[in-house]
Parts: sequence; C-alpha cells; structure tokens
Amino acid sequence: MNDFYVNILNDLVSFKSISPNDDGAIDYCEQLLSNLGFECTKLCFDGVHNLYSKIGNFNKNLCFAGHIDVVPPLNGWSHDPFVLFEDEARFYGRGTNDMKGPFAACFAAVSEFLALERSLKFSISFLITSDEELMGENGTKKVVEFMKNKGERITGCILCESCSPKESGEYIKIGCRGSLNVDLESTSTQCHIVNSGKFGNHIHNFIEILNFFANYNFDYVNENFTKTNLEITSIDIGNSTRNIIPAAATAKLNIRFNDLWTFEKLENFIESKLYDCASASFQRFYDPFVCANERFIKFLSNSIEKTIGKTPDTGTAGGNSDAIFIRELADVVEIGSPIENAHIVDEYITKKDVIKLRKIYLGILIGFNCYL
Repeated sequence: MNDFYVNILNDLVSFKSISPNDDGAIDYCEQLLSNLGFECTKLCFDGVHNLYSKIGNFNKNLCFAGHIDVVPPLNGWSHDPFVLFEDEARFYGRGTNDMKGPFAACFAAVSEFLALERSLKFSISFLITSDEELMGENGTKKVVEFMKNKGERITGCILCESCSPKESGEYIKIGCRGSLNVDLESTSTQCHIVNSGKFGNHIHNFIEILNFFANYNFDYVNENFTKTNLEITSIDIGNSTRNIIPAAATAKLNIRFNDLWTFEKLENFIESKLYDCASASFQRFYDPFVCANERFIKFLSNSIEKTIGKTPDTGTAGGNSDAIFIRELADVVEIGSPIENAHIVDEYITKKDVIKLRKIYLGILIGFNCYL
C-alpha cells in the first residue's frame, strides 16, 4: 500500500496533460476511482474534461479537489518531463509538485482508508479538472455550477494544491487575495524626436506613472491577509526606430488585493493617478475571501498536528486557485506541497513531502467522523 502512490504518480506524470488537454488523465482517474468503488460522473464543457466521483450516500461529504493539467515544460529539462524520474530524495516530472504528486498521495490515502474502514459514515468525493492552469472557465467553475443545480452538497473541501512555503503540512491556506488586471494606455501625437518641445513626450510621463505604481506601498495587513501587491508584467511601445516618439504605449498590471480594497476602490485609485492622455481598462477576476468555518479549520489543524507533530500556520498567501469557485459550494481550504517547486524547470516533489501528504490526508479521513 505504501508504494501505491508511486505507481499512481508514475502514471499521472506520463500524461502530457498540458492545460486544458487532459491527454487521457481524466479517464485514468475515473478508472482508478471506479476500482475503489466510487460512482463517477465525467463532465465535458466545450471540450474540457472534468470528473466528479463519490462513494457513499450520506448527508456529510468530504471532498478532495484539484487539477491534473499542467503548464508547458518549455526548454532546459534534464530529463523527459513526462517520464517520472527519481533519485534518493525526489520525484521529478512536470506536475509532480503542482499537483499530480499531492493527488497521488490523496488517492493512496483514500484507498488505504477504505481498506481500513469497513463501514463508511460519510461520503468521500473527488472534484477533478483539467482546466486550472489557464482561466478555468470550463473546469471547476462549471462543475460547481453543475453540482449546485443538481443539489449536490459538500460538507468540507480540501484542495490538494501546492501552497506550503517550505514543507507539506506546515500551512493551511484558508482563502485567497482578490485579483484585478489593469491595462494602461498612453496616447499622443506621433512626431520626430526633435519636435518633442512642441508635442511633448508622453512616454516619459507614462514611465513616471508606472514608477509610481511599482513603488506604491499598500501598507495594510491583518491576521489573514498579507499586503496588497501590484506587479507590472508588460510594457509595450512597439517602436523599432530611435527618431520617432510613437503615438501609443501600453502596460499590463496585476493587483492581488486584501480585504481593505474592493474592485471599485482599486479602479478609482488607478484612474486618479493617470494624466489626461492616459487611460485604464480593467478585468475583474476574484474578490478576496477567507473560509469562515473556524471549526473546520481547527479540526484540520489538530489532525495535521496529530499526524506530523507540528501545528500548521494558516493564511492566504500565494496565488489564486479553484478555491475561488468551490467556496460557492462548500467550506474550502488548501493543503498541499511546497509552492516554490511549482512550474519550475525540473519540477519535483520530495519523497518526504509526498509521504507526509499521504499520512496527512489519511489522518483527516480517519478523524472526520469525530468532526461530524
């Protein structure tokens, strides 16, 4: 049983499931869970495959959620990114950390729990998508809509996402900061550089604005949220010559914001700092949220402490995840591998981390009856 997760991880890594193409990984998960006695429902939205699987028919339902899609491996790998490679301490391959490794640990934990627990007292379910690394429009978002329309209830959900700072089990991510995209554009008259005295150079002004945003101090934190953070991700002018001041310059920004801010406040703040020939457009993603069920969080924290001898920290640091959709259906937190190893060349998960996650998920399953 202890090697079961290795076999699963080996199989999962072999699927070239670059988002949103699952490359057969969803079918594999369906077969795996069916063999364990789960009733499986495959859901396809605009060509994207998803899976909801459940065993037991009880009012209480503990759900494990996540994704089997991965980002492209790109260049520079030391070995085939879609063939599991291991040394004494690590498993290498695209998705080993984010998040096929945690899922392999979870599948193994559920299998072990079902072998130990002869009589279930609560339902166990899996919500699996292949559309998380992109925008997720045809993944968990639509699965949640399907489940809400069906009247399917989840008592609590654990998203097996990479979220820990350094080691598995040291952190429970209990929410997410909000996310706002900002597109800035500065326009003026195209002219020869010697005519800047007449027409001005709006690019210089644009740089000043960008510099202001890059250095602005969002100086607010609380027990759940870190600082609001603004990052400039692109500056584009498209000028191939040195003697023209072009008519337009653009920039892309992303803001991850805490609960002091709203979409409206941020948009008003951005627009208030622009000069006359600059404009902004916005793409709203998700507002900040925190799991409000303190009892559920306390249960999970106590379970992890009992399993590994260390009480995990809680917070909302890190990136957004499918928790932003699942929160509409259930109390949801993230418990997974160290995020620093996600999306890197020669991505890996340590053997210590994946073994620890298997024990953590198993401990949560064993203790869930007491939580009920």
